[in-house]
Amino acid sequence: MMGVRAGEDRVTLIAGGAIAAGILLIWEILGDSYGTVRLLLSSPLRTCSYVAAHFGESAAAFLYTGLESVVGLLVATAFALAFGALCVYLPRVGSISFPLLVASQVIPMVCLAPMIILVFGPGPSGKVFLSALVAFFPILTNIIAGIRSVPSASQEMMRIMAATKAQAIRHVVIPHCADHFFAGMRIAAPLSVIGAIIAEFNGADVGIGKDIFISAKRLEPELMMSGIAAGAILSGVIYGGVQLLERRLGSWYWER
Repeated sequence: MMGVRAGEDRVTLIAGGAIAAGILLIWEILGDSYGTVRLLLSSPLRTCSYVAAHFGESAAAFLYTGLESVVGLLVATAFALAFGALCVYLPRVGSISFPLLVASQVIPMVCLAPMIILVFGPGPSGKVFLSALVAFFPILTNIIAGIRSVPSASQEMMRIMAATKAQAIRHVVIPHCADHFFAGMRIAAPLSVIGAIIAEFNGADVGIGKDIFISAKRLEPELMMSGIAAGAILSGVIYGGVQLLERRLGSWYWER
C-alpha cells in the first residue's frame, strides 16, 4: 500500500513540475516579447535577478512573515483545541458559542486589518492576531466535525466501562478526530500566511505584504512577483510541515 502511494506521489510530483516548468517558460517568453506584460508581471529571470541583488531584504521579509504565520497558526490551533475540549466537556456551552463564531466570519478580514493594526500597533502582535484569526475557523470546524463523527457505540461503551471524560477523549475522541484535525490544519496553513500578509498591507516595517504593497505603489513588477512567489513558497513550506507532522503522528490512519 505504501509502495502504491509512493508511486502516486512521484507521478504527481513529476506532473506538477512539468506544468510549472511550462508556465514559467511561457511567462518568460511573453515577458520578453511584450512590454505590457513586462510592466505588469516582469519575467522569471528578471525576478530571480532582482531577488539575487536584494537577497538580504527578501530573506528578512520571508523569515519575518514566516514567523508571524507559524506563531499565528500555533495560536489558532491552541484555541481551536481548547474550544473542542469545551464542546466535549460542556456541549451546551459549545453549541451556544459556535453560532457566534460562525457569525464572526461574516466580517471580511480585509476590513478588520486596519482596526487590528490600530489596536495592536505596527509590531508583529497585530499580524500574529490576524493570522490566527484567519486560521482559527477551519481548524475549529474540522475538530467539531470530528467530534460529531465519533460513533455512538464507542461513546456508549466508554460509559458502560465507567470511563472518565479524560479517558474518553484520549481513547475515543482523539483517534476519531485526528484526521479531521489535520485536515483543518492543512487548510489553515496557507490561510495563516494570507492573514499575516493582509495585516502587513496596513502597516509593517518589513514583510512580504509590505513588499507587495510598496511594489504596487512604485510599479516595480520584480518586487511584486518576488513577493508573490515568496508568499506561495512560504505557504507550501508550512503546508508541508503540517503534512510531515500528520504522517508522523497519524501514521496509523495515514497508511490506510
